[in-house]
This record gives sequence, C-alpha cells and structure tokens, in this order.
Amino acid sequence: MSFFSEEKASELRELFFESAQELLQALNEEGLELEKRPGDTEVVRGVRRTVHTLKGDSAACGYRELSELAHELEDVLTPELAKRSNGSLAEVVLAAADTFEAMLT
Repeated sequence: MSFFSEEKASELRELFFESAQELLQALNEEGLELEKRPGDTEVVRGVRRTVHTLKGDSAACGYRELSELAHELEDVLTPELAKRSNGSLAEVVLAAADTFEAMLT
C-alpha cells in the first residue's frame, strides 16, 4: 500500500537522490576534514549530522539497507572514538561514503 500516487512517489525519489548526492559530497568533504583534524569534536558532529540525515531520508524513502548501514556508522561517530582512532575514523567515513554511493547507483 502506498500513501502517494506513483507520480508523487517518483517525485519524492528524485528529490531523495538529489539530496543524497549533496549529502555524499558533504560526507566526503567532512571525511577529508576529519583526516586533517581527527580529534576535532565539531568535525565529528558535522559528519554525524550528515549521516543522520542520510539515514532518516533513506528510511523515509524505503531504502532500508542504506538506512541501517548509516545507522551503524552514526553509532560509532563519537568524539571519544575519534580522539582514540588516530585518524582511522576518517578512513571509515570515506569508505562509507563510497559504499553509500555504490548503493545509490
């Protein structure tokens, strides 16, 4: 059962994909910034916000696997872990951005 007409659902999917591309671009930029400043709390919070938005948007549009993976990433994006990761969290973020991109194509 769908709450929207096929035309409206198609429009929403198109908006989702546009938004997701912008979020992935931001995630890549934030991942690179995290490489430069691995323990910076504000950078980690920015990454977490981006992932949170992608998680919610993908769940709302029915992309369960993407939403679940984003949720897993969101759970590990903590300032404490970033400080202890010696920069490896940035690698995880950048790899996740690539994975999300692949899932969306």
